[in-house]
Amino acid sequence: MKEELKKTYDEGNDIFGYPQVYKGIELYPIKMRDVKYQHTFYQMFTHPKNYISNRDILRSSYLKFFIYAVIPNLEIDDATALSEFLDFISYITRVDDISIIYKQVPGEGLESILLKLKVGEKEFREDEFDDIREIILEQNGLSIEYVESYDPGLEESLRFANKNTDMSFQDEIFTFCSLMRIAIKDIEDYTILQFKNHFEKLLTLKEFDLYKPLLVSGQITLKSGDVRHYLYKSKKSGRYDSILVDVEEFKQSDLMKAIDNKL
Repeated sequence: MKEELKKTYDEGNDIFGYPQVYKGIELYPIKMRDVKYQHTFYQMFTHPKNYISNRDILRSSYLKFFIYAVIPNLEIDDATALSEFLDFISYITRVDDISIIYKQVPGEGLESILLKLKVGEKEFREDEFDDIREIILEQNGLSIEYVESYDPGLEESLRFANKNTDMSFQDEIFTFCSLMRIAIKDIEDYTILQFKNHFEKLLTLKEFDLYKPLLVSGQITLKSGDVRHYLYKSKKSGRYDSILVDVEEFKQSDLMKAIDNKL
């Protein structure tokens, strides 16, 4: 997250599901029950821009990139996509009057267009919308760094690595509620971030309770490391942390030792 945004971003609000405030407007997190808006969020706000080689796209704002590059490639018509986008902004701001202001200016290509997002009586420039998008990503369990680290080759490797362990949204909900022994309705007011973090802690606790006694008794052994304790400090994972090997760990690995012995 940008350093300027960090100064006003209140992480405590995310814990309890309160809105973040940006230049006079409140931005509310997405609730678990609002599946429609979750879909819009992932479909429209999580497209990486920096890996594209087109210089006009790289220089442009996300709002401009979304309207002129993303919308034409969605599986819905342009008018519907724009309508869903504005409806999403209305949902997270709790403001009904949302529109995009278009202005033609001297220049070529995308530089000849200026856009503004209007939320009620407030207008936001393209660079300000970039801030709004970054806040929306953060309060819903993602980050700009996570999105922009997208790499097509690594993405394919990640899908392959997770092919037998990926859970659907429905699977996660039913698993979480089964482990907690609560009704589905009990989590409808969870935010995406609350659910994600609570589910992670729950799984870690279950794994610790299952494997730690077996390790202590000598019934099982681990090749390296230890079972993660449930009282660990949470940190955001990188997009490909699960498939990338740390350089220092690789140097100490059996594979590296085998290579060294052959040289």
